[in-house]
Amino acid sequence: MATKMELFDELRFAKRQQWAVTAAAIALIAGIYHIADNADPPMAPWEQHLAAFCVLVVAAGGIGMLYKLQGHLCRTRLDIDKKDPDPWWRGLDVVIALMIAIAISAIAVCYSFWRA
Repeated sequence: MATKMELFDELRFAKRQQWAVTAAAIALIAGIYHIADNADPPMAPWEQHLAAFCVLVVAAGGIGMLYKLQGHLCRTRLDIDKKDPDPWWRGLDVVIALMIAIAISAIAVCYSFWRA
């Protein structure tokens, strides 16, 4: 069984990972956009669909990882205090904001593939 100090360190690590996952997802989405935007000649329709699919896979993966990390935080908080009244909800507002940031990035990039 881990000590409370180790569990608190685990909480800090998981919270940092949430930000790292968000940054990595947005960076990958931006990378896909950059490649697509600099395509010469312009992308064919099938390439636009493939690029949009890749963006959506990255976004879904990032959001899924954030969800899993929130679950890990919940379990770690319960390991620290079995009577914690709301281990899942604590910090969820930040996680939702990070998920929204990934989703907005993905939507904006997918939209840009078909704009005039």
